[in-house]
Amino acid sequence: MLFILPVSRLFFDMLAKFEPNSDLPTDQPFDYQLAMDRLRDYRAPRDRLGHLCVSGKVVRVRKGLYVPGWKRGQEPPVDPLVLSGLVYGPSYVSLEKALSRHGLIPERVEEITCITSKRAKLFDTPAGRFRYEPVNERVFGVGIRLEQSRGGSFFIAEPEKALCDRLAMISGLTAARDMRDVLENDLRIESDEVIRSFRLPLVTEIADAYRRKSVSAFHRWLARQQKHNTKATES
Repeated sequence: MLFILPVSRLFFDMLAKFEPNSDLPTDQPFDYQLAMDRLRDYRAPRDRLGHLCVSGKVVRVRKGLYVPGWKRGQEPPVDPLVLSGLVYGPSYVSLEKALSRHGLIPERVEEITCITSKRAKLFDTPAGRFRYEPVNERVFGVGIRLEQSRGGSFFIAEPEKALCDRLAMISGLTAARDMRDVLENDLRIESDEVIRSFRLPLVTEIADAYRRKSVSAFHRWLARQQKHNTKATES
């Protein structure tokens, strides 16, 4: 099981320690305290930061969190996914955004959908819209990994966890026999690809942690389908 510590001052303090008296970061997020440290040679550091925000050279994502600015039509220097755990945490990218990133659904998903061990939240920011759905802490650390991108790193659900997170939100789904229809018609996911690529031991671990009927039904369905395919291959 992977344990995630809440985002703290440590990350930003390290930036200030190793790059004192330099300009603001141009390729990574930073917080208010780091900005004040970098701008301390100005007579009014707060006013200087405000001017940079007005000019677009710095973007205020939310209170205390900033990223370098970018011009219209250009790719932001910091991937919004990197901001997901800084906007609200602890959290990891999951649900539709993760399913799209893993190639399980055809749609391009703009909203950053996340799972958190805290309360549900929604943030509309200049860097994008971030939606956070809650899960029990026993579920939170199972089936996630750390990925690198522009400006830093972020936690994201494995394909198996992203789908289980989504299935857990569907009420009334209890029968394994309904799973193929739900995957293909409701979620637009190729069930054959799920059967072929999903790791049953990981789904077992996720289902044991979730203790949710819909996730357990998916686990039973996947086990039966993979067992059937194995027998068909051997015969």
